[in-house]
Amino acid sequence: MDDLVKDIIPLLQYLVPGFLSTWIFYSLTAFKRPDTFGQIVQALIFTFVIQGAVLAIGTLCLWIGSKGFSVGVWDGRAQTLWAFVFSLMLGLLACYLATNDKMHGWLRRRNVTKQSSYPSEWFSIFAQHHRLVTLHLNDERRVFGWPVEWPPEADNGQFVMQNPCWLDAEGAEVPFGAEYLLIDSRKVKWVEFGPKLEVPL
Repeated sequence: MDDLVKDIIPLLQYLVPGFLSTWIFYSLTAFKRPDTFGQIVQALIFTFVIQGAVLAIGTLCLWIGSKGFSVGVWDGRAQTLWAFVFSLMLGLLACYLATNDKMHGWLRRRNVTKQSSYPSEWFSIFAQHHRLVTLHLNDERRVFGWPVEWPPEADNGQFVMQNPCWLDAEGAEVPFGAEYLLIDSRKVKWVEFGPKLEVPL
């Protein structure tokens, strides 16, 4: 049993940075967590990248040391510290790339992919098109307003509408005095996006 523990602890120390990056990614984005196996696979991929970066920084430090410049001792503690730093950086970089669509947009322009970086088409339209929306409810009523927050999935979560008002049968706005309105997304049949707003200079 002691031998098993001695073997497992170094393995866990090796894998923890990848799991930290995975935890950061799913904590800060709207992506749905995959099953346990999927999370382990992603953590292993992150671990591979992190350990490669630690190896590169270690090689660089040793090379600098060979030129007569001391940067400290490259030991297990230094490797652990750099693995922690790289796990934070990688997790935050993955969040950044997954929430702004810049990398996917660059790849789409070169016909490498047709996908966006967002978790779904539902989330993508809200993230890319900041407009006034009309929520068509299941009971045929309509709510018009600015979506401050929206659910990551169509059937789970709530809309937070700022300065909402009802729309009557003729499309006239009927305000009801609330600054914010919270609506369960399961009560919404579809969402209508208004025209793009021109911002005066």
